[in-house]
Amino acid sequence: MRTGANAEILGDLNARLLLGAVRRRGVASRPELASELGLSLQAVTRIVAGLCRDGLLQSCGKKTLGVGQPTQFYQLVPDAVFSIGIQLQRTQLQLVLTDFCGNILRRQHCPLDHWLPAQVQTALLQQTRLLLAQLSAPQRERLCGIGLAMPWFAGNSQFAARLYPQLDAMALQQLQQAWQDIDLAANLQQELQIPVYPENDGSASAAAELWLGKPAAADFLYLYLDQLPAGGLVLNGQLWRGRHGNAAHLAVLPVSDGQLLLQQPNANNINTGLQAAMALLDIPLVIIDSHNNQELEQLLADIRQQLEQWPALGLLAPQLQAGSLGRNAMLLGAAMLPLYQAYAADRTVL
Repeated sequence: MRTGANAEILGDLNARLLLGAVRRRGVASRPELASELGLSLQAVTRIVAGLCRDGLLQSCGKKTLGVGQPTQFYQLVPDAVFSIGIQLQRTQLQLVLTDFCGNILRRQHCPLDHWLPAQVQTALLQQTRLLLAQLSAPQRERLCGIGLAMPWFAGNSQFAARLYPQLDAMALQQLQQAWQDIDLAANLQQELQIPVYPENDGSASAAAELWLGKPAAADFLYLYLDQLPAGGLVLNGQLWRGRHGNAAHLAVLPVSDGQLLLQQPNANNINTGLQAAMALLDIPLVIIDSHNNQELEQLLADIRQQLEQWPALGLLAPQLQAGSLGRNAMLLGAAMLPLYQAYAADRTVL
């Protein structure tokens, strides 16, 4: 885990690290935070005081721990900040309003009959305005932005063919051409004059797991199974986006008989794809989540059985962990994007 430092120049980073530590713990005392972050108690006391003054942290009572005076504990202030998350899929649009702790306060759903830019942009703008109209004055005032999680290759004909089998080759080609140079996030931001943070839907899900889940390691590969498989990569506790924002695009991993993982994401093919990924990455943890929790349990059991054969191939098998957010992973991932930008202890803080 990345640790803080007492140098004044790192003050903002240390505040972000401390917020992250409180988020993971739920409640935390200053001695616990100082120990976890490698900061002096004096530095933590100063940061906590500033965050309480800014309305991001609040005292949640005292507890007696052994001998001595009761210890003060702190937690995040849920209504300190609000965020809107939008999950755009090729067949539907979902929106949520969340608070600073990731609690879903409002939810909307809109089916998409067509996957053409004009129709999608119209639905996106209408549904976002509808949600904004329902916000209270404090929620609107404390809204830090809109996160948009969507397929990075919106017009990809191979992906669209799986979801729109009625389209012939010419129609799929026209669909792909229609999406060229379309920037949904920029258009939405221009219309609403609110910051919009777009992200690959797989990476957004990984960010949600990083912030709201309990990953067993700071480095993990993330796979989400929904309409199509999506992936994300976290290294040293940070979302790793890659040069083009498309790191861990697991849907296109080659698996068996020239197939890609997106064509049949079963246990055998996922295992094959993970072997290739782990041979390159050598990280300790793989997290798999799905919109179908019942199927996920059996899938993980089948994959774990196959992981036992990895040592014979000269590979160290990673720990396999079930995701904690289920069908809300991508949607919460979208909502976390503005919060991640504003409050995560990212390397860009330096």
